[in-house]
Amino acid sequence: MKKWIVSIILIALITIPVSCFAASVTPQVFTFAGHNDVMTLDVSQMNDEMSALIMYALNESLIRNSYNEIIPGLAESYDVSEDGTVYTFHLRDAKWSDGVPVTAKDFEYSFLRTMNPETGSSQVSEFDSILNAQAYYNGEITDASLVGVKAVDEKTLVLTLTYNDPFFMTEMAEGINFYPIREDYVEKYGMSYASSPETFIGCGPFVLNEWVQGARITLEKNPEYWNADKVKLERVVELIIPDENTRVGMYDLGEIDGIYSISKVQTIMHPEYGSRSGGTLQYLAFNCSEGLVMENMNLRKALSFAIDREAIVAAITSPGTIPVDRMIDPSIIIDGKSVTEAYSNSTGVPPSGDIEKAKEFLNKALSELGLSKPSDLPSINYVCMDSPVHKQYAEALQAGWKDGLGVDVGISILPVPQAIGALLSGQFDIFLVGQASGVDPATIMNNFTIGNGNNYARWDSKEYSNLIAAQSENPNLAERLLQIQQAEAIILDEAPVAPLWTPGTAYLCREFVKGLHYGRQTGSIEFIFAYIEN
Repeated sequence: MKKWIVSIILIALITIPVSCFAASVTPQVFTFAGHNDVMTLDVSQMNDEMSALIMYALNESLIRNSYNEIIPGLAESYDVSEDGTVYTFHLRDAKWSDGVPVTAKDFEYSFLRTMNPETGSSQVSEFDSILNAQAYYNGEITDASLVGVKAVDEKTLVLTLTYNDPFFMTEMAEGINFYPIREDYVEKYGMSYASSPETFIGCGPFVLNEWVQGARITLEKNPEYWNADKVKLERVVELIIPDENTRVGMYDLGEIDGIYSISKVQTIMHPEYGSRSGGTLQYLAFNCSEGLVMENMNLRKALSFAIDREAIVAAITSPGTIPVDRMIDPSIIIDGKSVTEAYSNSTGVPPSGDIEKAKEFLNKALSELGLSKPSDLPSINYVCMDSPVHKQYAEALQAGWKDGLGVDVGISILPVPQAIGALLSGQFDIFLVGQASGVDPATIMNNFTIGNGNNYARWDSKEYSNLIAAQSENPNLAERLLQIQQAEAIILDEAPVAPLWTPGTAYLCREFVKGLHYGRQTGSIEFIFAYIEN
């Protein structure tokens, strides 16, 4: 952290010759504030933004996305077969932070562990392109040797794909579950693996020095990192401060060098803010489980049509936020063109909503449920994460549904871990979900197949699931994109989810912090090559 100099000291310094500072060295320490703690540092279980942010600094995959380019990571080079289905990665001489060499076996173990149904990872679809990955994680085969992941020797890893996937390398570079894992650490620490600096080990630019859960994470430069000479920061500190006013107050006092994200209100107070957009989709998940009120499709559509996305974006969200009417991120580009332009789809909901259409759907829902008026509806529980922006979203949506339709929605505000627990266990009716949209247009839609752990809506469509399965194995890109378009039309029509917007993110960072970069994908803040300017 670079200390601000109080005024009395400034006055004294005016009288000191500039040459006196020529040999001074600025501490290479970067301190920033985030809004919530990491959920896990277990690569196989990781699926949240803040965990991905820290892991990007603590670990290294075969390749990296750095400053929007794919660069070598622990793979010094790689070969691709003529048909584009076999990737052979040649590892460089690299070490874990304890000095033990990184081997191809560490990657094989990690990938297969994540795909193993016993691990219970929600991120298995990241590996869908790999031969027999889906059959393995679905339990259709139990022999891991049939999966297209092979450590040929200590320095050679071969990945065999089901078909030539044009998104594979970018997915792996930007993905958050392609890091190696040390098997001996998992076996030694069991359930405690990756829960503290003592039980976690990485091979990236930084080492986990301290993790005070809910308060602070400290990273120190890793002298064993293969590219340590290019890493200038000696220490990175993330302070976990849920209250935005506190975060901003510390920034204004010079106690921290940056804030990971700020609200729209703070962008007015701090016009020097930076922003980024794309790479994430936020949507409402309606819990469609049998017996719950949101099982009714017309009620789901009524709530979606009643949302004035445009007004909420203007009032609450950060710069760069765009209202959307579909599940595919328009920032995904194929052949130089947005995939949403080439393959159209829509919920039919205008950005400002359509309250008359919403009332039509509500009346249908009431009739189907045998009710006469909105107040007869069972209680609807909107579970909200305890963050300022999420609370603002919830209150704006609640007011819109009440004013436009007369529908009462209760809001349950929970600490982030408990809220995510409610989402995973299905203890909600409505939940605002934010997910990385990836580089493949099917990235988010893959989640809504029957039995998928990320199918938070508990939606059950065999036709949709079959289309998603078919596209995942289709080597013909044009045909595959049409299948994705057909699947998207189904999910938009049945509305187990209500797409809202692709959020922009505003952040603060001092000018003396150089080389910091925010990538497109969630969690891809890159301070690996950052430094504090003298």
